[in-house]
Amino acid sequence: QPTSADLAQFVEGPTESLVEKITRPEDVTAALGTTSPADVASFLGRLSQIMNNKTAGRIENIVDDVLKSSFKSNNPSAVTNELLVTMGMIKSEKKDFKPDSDVGNMLKLLAHSMSQPFFPSTCAKTITAFVKKDKEILSDKIRDCTDIFKSFQI
Repeated sequence: QPTSADLAQFVEGPTESLVEKITRPEDVTAALGTTSPADVASFLGRLSQIMNNKTAGRIENIVDDVLKSSFKSNNPSAVTNELLVTMGMIKSEKKDFKPDSDVGNMLKLLAHSMSQPFFPSTCAKTITAFVKKDKEILSDKIRDCTDIFKSFQI
């Protein structure tokens, strides 16, 4: 069981060794301490950078819990917009913003979350539309994107 210090450290800079300690995704949501769309999307971007075959299941559970909480507390389209900004699929209003995520992993995480009952269907449609529109650009950025596109039914 991770300590509160472990959880705080994980929220700031997720690592593979810390993700393996996490058994309750709601502990991470509580440690994150915010449901702000920008903060949530930024955290998911950091998580996407440590995702691999070994950590995917735990990270998916964390992402589901964090997103469920954020969608409940915010306008769903605000959450969707920030996720798209974090992946670099739409421009940020902040001039100096640099997308900070592994786009392929973010799309895998979102494809998983979009299949969950909490995920608003209008938001899933919006994300899918952007993935379709940017398919060629994404194909250049992501190795082995065929499965990702399949999960978005493209």
